Amino acid sequence: MKDNGNAEVFKTKFTSHAFSMTDRKKATLSGIAKVESSNATEIALVSCLGRLVITGSELKIERFDVAVGDLALVGNIDGIKYTAAKQPLLKRIFK
Repeated sequence: MKDNGNAEVFKTKFTSHAFSMTDRKKATLSGIAKVESSNATEIALVSCLGRLVITGSELKIERFDVAVGDLALVGNIDGIKYTAAKQPLLKRIFK
């Protein structure tokens, strides 16, 4: 669980996250709680440290083990971005 002040708290059973990439063609990740969306150009994930978006081409999830939070993907990886979730509308209005 992580709280970045103004970011959403990511509640997962995992406490650590790792990302390993080989030749921008293969990647393995741990600490993944959920796959939000997946297509050939973008994979959006929720890790124990926040939301993660992987962009590229010909992206494909090879394996995702929900019980242990391990994910493997292949494709041409162009970008990796961790993002904070937006605050709920009422919190943004009433700061």
